[in-house]
Amino acid sequence: MRKIIKTDSGFLLTAFIALLFIILVCENVAAAENPLKNFIKIVENDSGLSSEEKKEWRTLAHGKFKGRQFAADHSRLVYGILCMAKFDEVDMEKGIQVALDSAIAVDAGANQEAVSDLAHFAFSVTLSPEEVSLYAGIREKCVKAGVPVHVVQEMIIKAKAAKWPDTMTAAIMNGLVEAAEHGSDTQKVALFMLISIEQELGTPEEIVRDAIDNAKKREPEKWQEPQDEKSFAAVENSAMQSLRVRLNYNTFHQSVTSFLGTPYRWGGNGRAGVDCSGFTKLVMQENGYRIPRVSYQQAAIGTPVSKDEFKLGDLVFFDIKGRGKIDHVGLYLGGNLLAHASSKKGVTIVMFSERYYQSRFYCGRRIVKYQR
Repeated sequence: MRKIIKTDSGFLLTAFIALLFIILVCENVAAAENPLKNFIKIVENDSGLSSEEKKEWRTLAHGKFKGRQFAADHSRLVYGILCMAKFDEVDMEKGIQVALDSAIAVDAGANQEAVSDLAHFAFSVTLSPEEVSLYAGIREKCVKAGVPVHVVQEMIIKAKAAKWPDTMTAAIMNGLVEAAEHGSDTQKVALFMLISIEQELGTPEEIVRDAIDNAKKREPEKWQEPQDEKSFAAVENSAMQSLRVRLNYNTFHQSVTSFLGTPYRWGGNGRAGVDCSGFTKLVMQENGYRIPRVSYQQAAIGTPVSKDEFKLGDLVFFDIKGRGKIDHVGLYLGGNLLAHASSKKGVTIVMFSERYYQSRFYCGRRIVKYQR
């Protein structure tokens, strides 16, 4: 009798393990067959989209992802990229292709936040899933080391445009990481390396070493942008406060309009091309206000202001992807007009009162003083 009981218990245990294995396999198959299983629900809950737009998004996603297998649900990633494409008036066919390539990269192990950021770049160029994975890994490593995001973005743009070999890209980016760990000015190190590459002044390893050694000889900048919101608030009440002047309406308008048509450039911070926060930083700088470089950092300074109280020069922040995080910024011009840098149109002026902008509005900040 005891022997029979043991045999039955062993059989039951084996059967249970087999059943559990089958369930796990079925769940994995279901996930692989449904990479967008929550996509429709997210889209339907988006109050900023019309019924026609919701239908278009569902159709695009179904057509592009049909028959493809994934290890996870990428609904939120795809939705966020389509939101970015709509906000920047990018062709939605391009948007869904970028979303697919991004999902493939994330499925292969790339960091989702880094991949999502790369979408702005991918809207204007063609990136393979392998390139998305490569550049996302570079971005993640450099930013963790303390390299400013816009510096990393600029180097990735150069790597893509010049078709750097992967070994060269890795050497240059590792050099930036090393420079950041030594406390060097990575923006100047990056510029030094780019000039050396252009003039073919050595191997990538030699160029990196020369750039880092050169940086060590220089004195540090007197003013360094802090890297967290509390530090920005402290700077706001001291050094930055001393730079403030009263805003002249005419001068400000002239400054903004002089940027109209300037191409969008992922990570751009100059007249040749700007991204959203690069544009706001440059305009405010031309009008006597020094502000941080990145949108969420810009939102940490000044005083809060509601959208019903906006005045000329107020910073307007958006949560484009619906994640509860700031990922875009523009400048209020009065009369419901908003100036911002769009991936498709470059610096442009839009109606802030439009439904989609209202649905993505996050907060407003005022850092200016006024004079007529």
